[in-house]
Amino acid sequence: MPSKNDLSGLKTASRATSILPTKERPQAVPATKTGRVGRPAKEKAAKRSYKITLSLTEEEGQKIAEKSGLAGDATYLYDQLKNNGAFD
Repeated sequence: MPSKNDLSGLKTASRATSILPTKERPQAVPATKTGRVGRPAKEKAAKRSYKITLSLTEEEGQKIAEKSGLAGDATYLYDQLKNNGAFD
């Protein structure tokens, strides 16, 4: 008597013919590799890489966090500076 885990009873005879079409596929043209993955890099002038550290009290920080909402503190402060002409 075969064991309860024996699957040999379910084995079917191997098929001599394939069910897939025998026509050969055309050769795929390999993609050109640029060496970069993801979105293209920004121009040097458009990158915001200059960092400023700002120290605030807890109360001031909470007020900014309330006003910024979902945008984030740094984004909110950047927008305020831009709107007030700090970059003109």
